[in-house]
Amino acid sequence: MATGPQQKRKELREKRLKAEASAQGADRRKNLGKIIGISAFLAVVAVVIVVVALSSGGDDGGSGGNKDWEAQLAGLTQSGNMLGEPNAPVTLVEFGDLQCPICKQYADEILPDVIAGPVKDGTANMEFENWAILGPDSSLAAKAALAAGEQNKMWSFIEAFYANQGLEGSGYVTDDFLTDVANEAGVPDIDQWNTDREAPALDAELTRVDATATNNGFSGTPSFAIREADGSLTPIADTQSSEALIKAINDAADAAKSGNDSGNDQ
Repeated sequence: MATGPQQKRKELREKRLKAEASAQGADRRKNLGKIIGISAFLAVVAVVIVVVALSSGGDDGGSGGNKDWEAQLAGLTQSGNMLGEPNAPVTLVEFGDLQCPICKQYADEILPDVIAGPVKDGTANMEFENWAILGPDSSLAAKAALAAGEQNKMWSFIEAFYANQGLEGSGYVTDDFLTDVANEAGVPDIDQWNTDREAPALDAELTRVDATATNNGFSGTPSFAIREADGSLTPIADTQSSEALIKAINDAADAAKSGNDSGNDQ
């Protein structure tokens, strides 16, 4: 029998999936005319691609994953699920699912400015909470990320996973895939990582994250919050841009500074 948090999460997920299906259906109808209208253009593009491929001599450049994340994380401390200075005055918490395509989009387009800005300048650190809500493969991915975190490589694992992310629920999250990601992320001891990702305690960790996300009213991934000094979470309402997230961080930093100044005056 489903627990209260599990039932609530199931209802929220069903609502999200219905909304996404409706939106995707509308998009498909809208795009059909465009597809028909540009078919000739696509044929020309296909010919150009073939010519370029032939001229390249068939050289295999590797997995084709985006390597920008390596430079992005360079010089930053990774500790467990945390990225950045452990004593930073603000902690930004992300609840994400490694199979979630929107989480990948955030990692590619929105979070780099947050990391390059307040994380690198020491204003904030970030925590990643593995909220595995997209099925069994998400749980496998989350456990693999947590195991990488045991060797302080969780954020590298997350970014490497996104760089190679497949279609949600398609079965691509295999042991071979996860091992390739761990190697790409630079996990030092793969044998230990294999042991750690099978630890029974990880099931309890995923249950904890699920309950925390649900109790804070989150309905999907990614969701963001500021961790307060007492460990509680304050959800961030506007997460649609890097500017919005940076503003939330700066507001929290100002509030923390004001609180410290008031305490010093007493």
